[in-house]
Amino acid sequence: MSSTIHTLDPRKSQANEIDSILRNLMSIQGVSAAAIIDNDGFVTHIQRDYEINTDAIGASVQVVFGAASKAASHVGHHLTNLVICENAEGYILSTPIEAGFMLALITKRDALLGRVRFELKETIPVLKKLFSNYLAK
Repeated sequence: MSSTIHTLDPRKSQANEIDSILRNLMSIQGVSAAAIIDNDGFVTHIQRDYEINTDAIGASVQVVFGAASKAASHVGHHLTNLVICENAEGYILSTPIEAGFMLALITKRDALLGRVRFELKETIPVLKKLFSNYLAK
């Protein structure tokens, strides 16, 4: 009788948890994409309802968040927690997670912005914990 030992890859498990969190965010009315973006502007995880240029959205979110953070520091607001970009078709919300990683949500115009913002703020501590463990390995 042979026994097979399967080792679990903790990174794969954490990646699955991250994808599950993004799927949960996608269940919010009006959310059409949820993405994790690294410090270099690359999308590391994404869930979406439609085809999206991941390179463009990743780089754009990092640039817009960086510009908003710089503007905030010029007026004495030293820590940017959330950037909301309002557009004709909807919103892009971005918030830092850990070690340069960002969470970005793209919504349609009919999204309930208060609910999206609430869910985003509830999700960040969970992602911070996952990312601090993920990056420590």
